[in-house]
Amino acid sequence: MNPFEEKLKSDVQNHPVLKNPWLLGRKKEINFEDLILWLSQEYFVSIGFVDWFLLVAAKTRNQKAKIVLVENIWEELGEGKLEDTHVSILETFLTKLGFDLQTNTILSETKEYLSDMSAIIQKGFFYGLGALGPANEYLLKLEYSLVSDAYQVLKEKRNLPEGKFFTVNLDADEGHSKRMFDLIGETALTEREKEEVEQGNLLALNAREKFYIGLERISPSRKLIFST
Repeated sequence: MNPFEEKLKSDVQNHPVLKNPWLLGRKKEINFEDLILWLSQEYFVSIGFVDWFLLVAAKTRNQKAKIVLVENIWEELGEGKLEDTHVSILETFLTKLGFDLQTNTILSETKEYLSDMSAIIQKGFFYGLGALGPANEYLLKLEYSLVSDAYQVLKEKRNLPEGKFFTVNLDADEGHSKRMFDLIGETALTEREKEEVEQGNLLALNAREKFYIGLERISPSRKLIFST
């Protein structure tokens, strides 16, 4: 691992987003209502995710970079199978959990997060790489593994469906994260380019923190269960 990749990963690992009370409070256990809340807001993020990659791909003439970004998009889109797109998998999961998507409402903080992400990407290609690589593909692996573990604990207590949504995303994020870090290493060569990647990462992490602030604001369960 090169020093710049280490720095980007360290910025993610040490960012306050991973220490948000809502996320830390579900490190070992999550109740059903908070699970639904998290999934219902992730639904809006999942929809925007593909658009972000398309926007970043449109900001470079580097054909190899476009290929990497489109490969990630293609896999997010189920490689052409509608039922296998990540959005469809999440829709199916929510339906099996008894949630009516027609009643889903986006929180103001989630909306602000999505708006911030679009604004960061508009700043330029390297800002976009930072926002989508470390601050999304790598960050999501850390977030999803935590919630996935908590879901397995909940599943042992209730009759709940298999967590295919978590499995698919964690498997994808592992490969997508490596691709994005490799792409950053190959394209961000100057100090200015690296600085823009780093700034894009930090701005996107700050934006993601708003997502969890929204969850904490209306969380059905205020009880926090911290690890010891």
